[in-house]
Amino acid sequence: MDPPEEGGGGGVPPGEIACTETIKDQEVPCELPGGWHWVQGWNAYARLADPQPPRSDPVWEGNAEGAIYDRGIWLGDPSLDPSLEDQVWSAGPPWEDLPNPLVLAYQAVAAMNLKAVSIGIVPEDGPGRIGLLGLPTWMWAETPSADTVGPITRSASAGGYTVTATGRVEQIVWDMGDGTSVVCATPGTPYEDRFGAMDSPDCGHRYTEQGHYPISATSYWVISWAGLDQSGTIEMELIQDGQIVMGEAQVLSQ
Repeated sequence: MDPPEEGGGGGVPPGEIACTETIKDQEVPCELPGGWHWVQGWNAYARLADPQPPRSDPVWEGNAEGAIYDRGIWLGDPSLDPSLEDQVWSAGPPWEDLPNPLVLAYQAVAAMNLKAVSIGIVPEDGPGRIGLLGLPTWMWAETPSADTVGPITRSASAGGYTVTATGRVEQIVWDMGDGTSVVCATPGTPYEDRFGAMDSPDCGHRYTEQGHYPISATSYWVISWAGLDQSGTIEMELIQDGQIVMGEAQVLSQ
């Protein structure tokens, strides 16, 4: 999924979701010759069984309505018939009745309304704010919340089926503008005056030259989803930009 614009929300489902075999995470044809249709909720193909088994067959599960469908496994070649796995009763064509769990997963992600982190940094990003070379730079996610760093859980439902997704930021990568990237596995520690010239314990940097530096914080989200006997992950990147100014003590004293 493409990252949203700077500071914006994410998780908007694409216009169309391809038919996907989730075990090997590969796209498959939605239909095959011989009446086969991909059923995303089964992670398999299905077609109307012909002939239909007698009503005495246990596959009917005691149902007097509906029909029996062949269920077949994708063999990796569209010229081949799926490998027949078993037969299943369904009240109607399963490719019409079962929702696509991946579509529901993206809907759950959209409901999270995820946002890029607000940048916390010393020296502060603002007019007249200048940091001194030789002193540490601390970076952190300002006022972290469920929708900026996680964990956050949302669900989406259709046709009586539900997919639940849980997302969290796996890491924040800070581009410091001087050719250096700092990978932080935590939201970082906010700086306090009592820390003085200490380095950040989990997310910091030191500049070696004065100048104006454009910075950015990229949050890498990993969202796990499960439902309709399937599961998977969705990865996202959300970016926030800023800048800081570094100077030398003798320059500032002039």
